[in-house]
Amino acid sequence: MLIAIDGYNFIKQSPELRRLEQVELQKARQGLIEQLIKYKRLKGHSITVVFDGWQEGRLSGHRERFGGIDVIFSKPGYKADDVLKRLASEKREGIMLVTSDRDVALFAEKKGATVIPVSDFAAAMEMAGYYGLKGSQEEPVLRNRSVAPVKKGPSRRLPKSKRKESAAMKKL
Repeated sequence: MLIAIDGYNFIKQSPELRRLEQVELQKARQGLIEQLIKYKRLKGHSITVVFDGWQEGRLSGHRERFGGIDVIFSKPGYKADDVLKRLASEKREGIMLVTSDRDVALFAEKKGATVIPVSDFAAAMEMAGYYGLKGSQEEPVLRNRSVAPVKKGPSRRLPKSKRKESAAMKKL
């Protein structure tokens, strides 16, 4: 599964990356890429980060690769949102989109892609780093739980979109 990340959206949502952005935008981008490289080493997911190309200062869109992370800068006249929407259209159910942009999220969900808010993905990255330091890849299992359900009654099944998001979060 491909994880596509809205780069500047992620930077704006992260307090430490936002501080780096105030110093220099390139440092914030590099900080995000370094975090993603660490996450990729732990989990092995295929990760693509998309940035607006006009903020990079180049005249044409281009791709780069750093430590196994694909970095895409959009072409002039296009936004990163357009690139993310195109990826969601092409990959459909084979992509997990990380963004807090409502327009992009709704478009991707209509195409069948899984959408994860930036804050949830950042928390998953942090937990993966924690368990990586601890030496365990799995979360601890509670053993004192009873097998039988506590309550009986009508099921409390989540809507399909929430179940899909929950399943995607478990994969992270």
